[in-house]
Amino acid sequence: MTKTIRIPVNHTVIDWAINYGEKSYEELIQKYKINSWKNPKKKNDSPTLKQLQNFSNDTRIPFYYFLNDEIPKEDNSFVKFRTVNNSNVIPSRKLIDTINNMKSRQAWMKDYINEEKVNNQFKLNSFITFDISINTAAKKVANLLDYQKTYEKRNTDEDTFKIIRQKISSLGIMVMKNGVVGFNNYRKLDVNEFRAFALVDKVAPLIFINKNDSQKAQIFSLVHEFIHILIGQSEILNVSPDLSNLELTKKKERWINSVTINTLLPKEDVLKYINKDNPKESILSISKHFHTSLMATSIYLKELGIYKNIDYIINWAREKQDTAVSIKNNKEQKSVPAFYNTAISRVDARFANAVINSEKSGQTPIGSAASMLGVSVKSYDRFVQKFFNLE
Repeated sequence: MTKTIRIPVNHTVIDWAINYGEKSYEELIQKYKINSWKNPKKKNDSPTLKQLQNFSNDTRIPFYYFLNDEIPKEDNSFVKFRTVNNSNVIPSRKLIDTINNMKSRQAWMKDYINEEKVNNQFKLNSFITFDISINTAAKKVANLLDYQKTYEKRNTDEDTFKIIRQKISSLGIMVMKNGVVGFNNYRKLDVNEFRAFALVDKVAPLIFINKNDSQKAQIFSLVHEFIHILIGQSEILNVSPDLSNLELTKKKERWINSVTINTLLPKEDVLKYINKDNPKESILSISKHFHTSLMATSIYLKELGIYKNIDYIINWAREKQDTAVSIKNNKEQKSVPAFYNTAISRVDARFANAVINSEKSGQTPIGSAASMLGVSVKSYDRFVQKFFNLE
């Protein structure tokens, strides 16, 4: 008869896991005898190995944490890079796991580049600095992205994002994009917690975009994080691109916000679309042509001082935008995206190509390669065929 293994757990560690984990106490108490675990009267009151493994999975707290007598001390120093200075806010396990996943991919890519290249330094470190003017910085960013050609082609928002993403990737910056943690569709990322983040590195800088944001907001976030990389400053973007600079508390963040909006909305070209008698028409036209949200566009026009008493127009833009986003979200919830297209869209093309090359050369096991690309071993070969358009 197999002996049941039970593991005593310090009650403070259990409390910590409940407070910092992914599920609430109300959800967990229905499934586990938490009070008995915390105050065992006899040996059988402690959780079994299987129960503790399930509890670890439900809370998303690493299993080995429960084997310690002290509360875990996690290094969540990345919280200090939030756009809004709210370092007291506890990061979710989803954000923690996503950042750790991206850091591991960044570390792998850095090792790969170091092995493959002699000149391995990222060439755009400190490409822009805070001591230059906003207009100068915006022009430098726009030139790097060749952005004028992009918006003049009248692409869709989705195509515009892809073009900018490909350009940034070609400059040596990985761009990852996902709406869930890894490939777990039950762990959806919350745009209210973060919209994007940038991980600076001298060899393999990385940008992550939260796919659950609107397409126009993703474009803004991508350029915003690109600027952070060019400055050499990591960041977690956790505010809407629709905030005015007056609502941002950090001086440097206001500067980066201004550079972003001036990159996406070059004043000389924007003025061509102004109808002084009809601000709503102007906002709709500019938003469509330059791929910026109605709110961001209306705030920008207010800052330019083109229209007087534009606050009511900003409220109109907010309502219209919220309605459009709600309709879009409802459509997306009803649709089922193609698995391989989704998997390919989540990873940076350069990164995927490097992983595939490393696997084919025998340097990386297929299981590790599949995991880094967010697919199973069974799906890996088909992913590679789709990635290279071989079918």
